[in-house]
Amino acid sequence: MRNIGKISETVLNRSVIKPIEQNKVGISMGASAGADCAFFSNNVIAVGQVAYQDSKACEHAIAIACNNVFAGGGIPQTITLCISMPDSYREIKLKEIMKQACECAAKLDIKIIGGQTEYVAGLSNPIISVTAIGIISEEWRRYSRQAKECDIVMTKWMALGGTSVIACEKTEELTKKLPSYYVADAQELGCFYSIASEAAVAMKPAGTVAMHDVAGGGLFTALWELGEKLGMGCRIDLNAIPIRQETIEVCEVFDINPYRLRGDGSLLIVTEDSKALIEELATHNILGTVIGQTTECIDRVVIREDETRFLEPANGDELNKVIW
Repeated sequence: MRNIGKISETVLNRSVIKPIEQNKVGISMGASAGADCAFFSNNVIAVGQVAYQDSKACEHAIAIACNNVFAGGGIPQTITLCISMPDSYREIKLKEIMKQACECAAKLDIKIIGGQTEYVAGLSNPIISVTAIGIISEEWRRYSRQAKECDIVMTKWMALGGTSVIACEKTEELTKKLPSYYVADAQELGCFYSIASEAAVAMKPAGTVAMHDVAGGGLFTALWELGEKLGMGCRIDLNAIPIRQETIEVCEVFDINPYRLRGDGSLLIVTEDSKALIEELATHNILGTVIGQTTECIDRVVIREDETRFLEPANGDELNKVIW
């Protein structure tokens, strides 16, 4: 089987992070397993690249890179774009990519400050790599927070990003088994990609301890990474996790696990006051749901009635079984 998508946490620690630490070429507040943001000073953070390759690659990559900044307690201000295109692409395709980029940047109120554009032999789709840079929110910086046993609130629904991508890339296959309106609704889930609104609510001094965006590897991977970041465990109620019917239908068609499908658009918020947070999210028309709690015991478990299972580190994404 080909290795596609996110590498395992074991490989990441052994072959990426360890050499950086041994050679002392990183920074003390840099990105690590479970953390996507690097802090360069008291008020500036940068989040590393996010690569994407599908029909809306630029839009997705920009939104996801900015999500990493939001989840780190920051406000993205600028991005750089690296665009690798198939050598068969004509200039009109590049213009389409940049149209996507400009529209997404305008929507998020950020500036494009540079990057690189090139043709690469052997590609079938463009690969867009985005680095977002921003400042730490004053409200987030003003309050010191320490990990403790708290509720975990999840915003919106599970597997939004993966559902939207599959619906856009596999429309023909899906419409053979699902009503066309269902497929169209699944495609539209991409409108939920940004977590800007919920992050802005969570960064206010209302008991928020930590945030982590759901992305590659899905909700289960995000929960594992959140535990790594906090040095804690968690107990998750599987029945409490919100999921759209469109996601259920798409996952059934392709026989994939929604809990390990890309979840861009959802934010995990560890909070001391879940009731107040959920009420505030509701005033912004954002669904917030308590799906479990952090624990001092480092075990990360998912519970469904009388059944208990242990979460494991990232091991790919279900999207790769369908798209690549």
